[in-house]
Amino acid sequence: MRVAPGLNTYHASVADIGYGFDAVQGTISRIRQGESVDLAKEMLVFDLDTLRISEKQLRPNFELAVKRANPDAFYLIEQSRHLHRQIFEAIKETIRLGRALLGPEWETIRANIEEIQAIPRL
Repeated sequence: MRVAPGLNTYHASVADIGYGFDAVQGTISRIRQGESVDLAKEMLVFDLDTLRISEKQLRPNFELAVKRANPDAFYLIEQSRHLHRQIFEAIKETIRLGRALLGPEWETIRANIEEIQAIPRL
């Protein structure tokens, strides 16, 4: 899928989103265990907002990749679209919870990490 004509190979894959969820869960777990995590809030906002970006990048690549699919793959394509909607809803909910947890601090932190987020995508 990542090498099909017209696809942006620097855009997110499903693996990127899986890694993002693992990163969020790892940060939360470390905080819950009482570990003193430097920049824990920044890590949490970075991971959650990066998930948001990855989800936005995944959809157009997926739709381009399946454009020329054979009819026998349509069922799997629809199942993948359904899974993507579930992933999107889970990301949306985690970001909502993160915003509720941090309040106005969320936007301040997000603005501070915005330039750092671009580095892995270059």
